[in-house]
Amino acid sequence: MSDDAILTSTIIVEGILENISPFVIGTGKGDIVDIEIIKDEIGNPYIPATSFVGALRHNISKNFEEGDKKIWDYFWGSKNPNNNKAVQSHFIVSDIKVKGNKETKIEDNKNKSFIAVRDGVAIDEKTGTAKEKAKYDYEIVNKDLEFEFKAEIKIRKNFKNKEIEILKILKTILTELEARKVQFGAFTTKGFGRFKLKNLQILKFDFPDDGVTYLKYLQNEYPPENKLDLSKIDILSKKDNADCIITADFSIKSSLIISSYTTDPKDPDKVHIKYNGKNVLTGTSLKGAIRSRAFKIVNTLCKNNQEENDDLRELFGWADTENKEKTKYKSRVIIDESIVEGVIEKEQARIKIDRFTGGIIAGALFQSKPLWHNDENVQLKIKIKDAKDWEIGLLLLVLKDLWNEDLPIGGEKNIGRGVLKGKKIEIEYKEHKYIIEKSTNDDETNKIVVNDSDKQILEGFVEELLEKVRDWDVR
Repeated sequence: MSDDAILTSTIIVEGILENISPFVIGTGKGDIVDIEIIKDEIGNPYIPATSFVGALRHNISKNFEEGDKKIWDYFWGSKNPNNNKAVQSHFIVSDIKVKGNKETKIEDNKNKSFIAVRDGVAIDEKTGTAKEKAKYDYEIVNKDLEFEFKAEIKIRKNFKNKEIEILKILKTILTELEARKVQFGAFTTKGFGRFKLKNLQILKFDFPDDGVTYLKYLQNEYPPENKLDLSKIDILSKKDNADCIITADFSIKSSLIISSYTTDPKDPDKVHIKYNGKNVLTGTSLKGAIRSRAFKIVNTLCKNNQEENDDLRELFGWADTENKEKTKYKSRVIIDESIVEGVIEKEQARIKIDRFTGGIIAGALFQSKPLWHNDENVQLKIKIKDAKDWEIGLLLLVLKDLWNEDLPIGGEKNIGRGVLKGKKIEIEYKEHKYIIEKSTNDDETNKIVVNDSDKQILEGFVEELLEKVRDWDVR
């Protein structure tokens, strides 16, 4: 038997993956919704191993040096275009299913549904209104579910002397999962698909010595002497990181509503969107508003219209829905969802007015239940992958409009809802943190406070944007 066929060790990794944000891994168009969540044989959502490993490999490859190509291919597997010299992956992951009773649906276990339906609409960047026939519905898996994670790594005799290098890749994977840095599924640029790894346990069985012990493990016995300690193993070398992370804190000036329509006849006609009973500021609403304002700013600065600007499309993402072009861009701007706490929820009765007579339209009374300002903190977390200075400058101008109460979020903007008031902004870029704060001086409530050296650098980002605009104008 050749050395590449002899199994010398098996490493088993077990833990719990908890989704700290909603996620969408779909099966395509369903009978009722446009995107239906993939479910197992009893109707519970799960994460296919193919989706999981694909996203994991992409994340590690993008952010870390691969090192020895043979070890990398041994771990992940490889296949060249000519179908020659294919290498089978020795990192084996099971489908990731909901923790607990495998024969009972989640709804039956916990008395509430963890799959919800949201709707979205494409916005025309020129008019700021919804595009014709561009509404869609999609299922999501709400946050705070626990999934069982199980993986194995096979060590064969011809790679036994490379075990430390293999463990480095494993340590890097686990570190990234524990740090919540890997996202899975669709809509990841809108804050979906973020997980954290916990309750981690790593076992190692060396053969033939641990053969009997391994059989006991397969019978659900967990011998403590076979636990593997990775504390002295290094992770892979990181690639240069030019990501920019912006954390911005706001309060609500008056009220805010991102509408969710309920089927309960006792509820108002419009309520703010929730998951697991908590009010949420959705990444889809935030990103739509920020993208629209960014294009508006650029078109204001430019002499010619920039709706088809490839630099902006590459930043915010773009796909040709009419299939005239094959080029697609995945957004490098990622905006997380956030929980809004400390607000007051209060119903408000509204009516429709006949614009010709000024009177009430018969039968047009409806109830709205927005979030009202109280003692809340509305946090926006924005990440620009592989950021360029001009891109940060553009986002700074968008944040300026938010700070100055000029960019409302959500619905019912025509009656003053969705306006935010700035409190603090932190920008992390290239190992430096820039802080913008609201003045605590009662006589300067609208003034911002920023370090002089930081102010000069931040203004430099905007200057880079203006230089980019001049370049676009001469094209």
